[in-house]
Amino acid sequence: MRAPWRAACVGWLLVVSAGAAQAQGVHPLDTTASPRQQVPALRVLDESGRPLGSNPFAQQAHAYFGRVEYRLATAAFVGQRARIALVLPAQARGLRRAAGLLFHWNGLDGTQSGEARPGQRQVIWSGMVEQAFTTLAIDLGMQLDLSATDAAGGLVGIEPRFELELLP
Repeated sequence: MRAPWRAACVGWLLVVSAGAAQAQGVHPLDTTASPRQQVPALRVLDESGRPLGSNPFAQQAHAYFGRVEYRLATAAFVGQRARIALVLPAQARGLRRAAGLLFHWNGLDGTQSGEARPGQRQVIWSGMVEQAFTTLAIDLGMQLDLSATDAAGGLVGIEPRFELELLP
């Protein structure tokens, strides 16, 4: 059973990372040119919409990060049609089960809206690659079932990566 103080200690951090996994025809994209490599939550609320720290018995946490921009290295694909997917790794730091975390976003500036859980891949952009760097902007949020977090620490972090797939 989760101790009541854990709800107040849940920390949120989004880490921007370029993954190394590559499936046939899918190319990992480098995100190191992104404006911020770590994005802290602007606010974290409980299931009732109150600050998480004020409810030691909270069962869910809703984190809001606001506008997050990813600057993806796409120079090798300029002039080609492609789609870019956001990929969440199957394992997230501080999380015991993938179903306990939902990563959701509203697309900005031509980026598609969507949601994903750890272990899922979601297309976030498609079109003609026109520049050496493609910037994707989203209004980001996460929802966490607090019973899905590890007993120690309370910090949950996830490192999304981006993959590009060339289209005919």
